[in-house]
Amino acid sequence: MNNRNLISIFLIILAVLCVVFNKQISAPFKKQPVKQVKNTISTTENNIKPSVEKNADDLINIQINPPTELSYKLKENIYASRIDYVQNSIFHSENYHPSDEVFGSIESGKPWIANDICKDWQTKALKIDGPSEEARFINNPTILVAIEYPFSFSNFDDVSWCTNSISTISPTKITYQKSKNEITVSYKRLPFETENNHSFYTFNGVNARDLGYKYAYIDQSKTTYDKIIFQNDRNISKGIIEFQNFIHLGGSCKVPGGCNNGSPRQTYLEFKQQDTDYSQSNGEIYIKLWHKKPSSPSQKADIIEKIIIEEY
Repeated sequence: MNNRNLISIFLIILAVLCVVFNKQISAPFKKQPVKQVKNTISTTENNIKPSVEKNADDLINIQINPPTELSYKLKENIYASRIDYVQNSIFHSENYHPSDEVFGSIESGKPWIANDICKDWQTKALKIDGPSEEARFINNPTILVAIEYPFSFSNFDDVSWCTNSISTISPTKITYQKSKNEITVSYKRLPFETENNHSFYTFNGVNARDLGYKYAYIDQSKTTYDKIIFQNDRNISKGIIEFQNFIHLGGSCKVPGGCNNGSPRQTYLEFKQQDTDYSQSNGEIYIKLWHKKPSSPSQKADIIEKIIIEEY
């Protein structure tokens, strides 16, 4: 074999080795497909903020934030506060923004109905100074469904109501259990028997609607609190309802120019509390919530809220 043939064979072998070597080097740097992540409000452990206290038994204690005064604040400042409260809740999401259908009708720089039910007994106007009624819900997004007493609908013109604890119904404890995807909101019994009076309580779903849980149903088979009498035969315990809650500028406060307040009246969420033997007035209200309307109440819920009514 002459030298020319040897050189040719050597060049061929060298070329093959170069090809193999290049493949081995480039393989680790092969471009990987980008995984698409759906943007949703999350209740996963990684999104729990440090201000939410976790226990070793999978139970998370949620801080209850007191209502703050909203009267005459700018809308953008109220939105900024709401975003902060959501970001420090189990519903933390970088993509959260207050929904237009719930908060879009807030009027900037206007008064808000106060949490204190006292009226100006000369003008019959509701108070607007001090912590605001709707701030009970805005500041506590984890309470998807709250219990409230809508005083503006009552016919009582009695100064004694100013000191009645019915005006400030507030939970005593809130927890979230990740393994069950279940929120528990505890109240120290409802402070007023409404069965024989022209008044009632109502379930407030402003947070549920804002956070996308628009549909709800009270599962009577898992509800042990038996003091409720619903106002309407069509109600949240008889079938799936859709929350309509929103905040707008309304005239129910009887303050000139109106006030920002919750609306509308939803009779299928209203109930009376029957004659109460307070020594036995405790139990649970089991609420199933969904993002999209389920085919039946038996369908698995997207999240559960249990309202606990405790005796003193």
